[in-house]
This record gives sequence, structure tokens and C-alpha cells, in this order.
Amino acid sequence: MMKLTRHIFLLLMLTGVAVPMAAQKKKQTNQVTPQNAKDQDKVNLEKKQAEYKGKKDYHHKAQDKATKKRMKKNLKRSQKHSWGKEVPWYKRWFRKGKV
Repeated sequence: MMKLTRHIFLLLMLTGVAVPMAAQKKKQTNQVTPQNAKDQDKVNLEKKQAEYKGKKDYHHKAQDKATKKRMKKNLKRSQKHSWGKEVPWYKRWFRKGKV
């Protein structure tokens, strides 16, 4: 009986010592601060815009003369009819203030 209580006591002591050693916090090296987030967002946006422009330029260079002319005509037509009209016509008609 004495051996059993001694073994249980020893086991409890070892488990009590081992738990705090395993629960230590790790240091965070890459903490996100507002300044870092702004810089990272700016870099990501610039990269995305550069990639978009490169793909757009490649797409335009791949077209023949007639297709480029048709693309230009359709762009001008879309600018004339719907450029800057993000709000649908029925909402623009019934809003208060400037029309």
C-alpha cells in the first residue's frame, strides 16, 4: 500500500512539472501592425495593377487591326452610354436632390 501511494505521489509530481514546460508561449516574429498592413496592402495593390496592365497590353497586342478598331469603337460607345452611371436609372429618377 505504501509503494502504491508513493508511485501515485511521484506520478502527480511529474505531471505537475511537465505541464508548465510544454505550455510556454512562442515569440511572434511577424506581428501585423497597422503600418505593416498598410504597406503590405499597397505593395499587393501595385503588384496586382502591374499584372493586370501587362495582361491587358498582351491582349491588345495579340489582336489584328480590324479587331483593335472594333474594340475602340465599342469602348467609345460604352463610355457614351453608361460611363459613370453606377446607379440604375430607376434609382436615379426617384432620388432627392440633384438629378
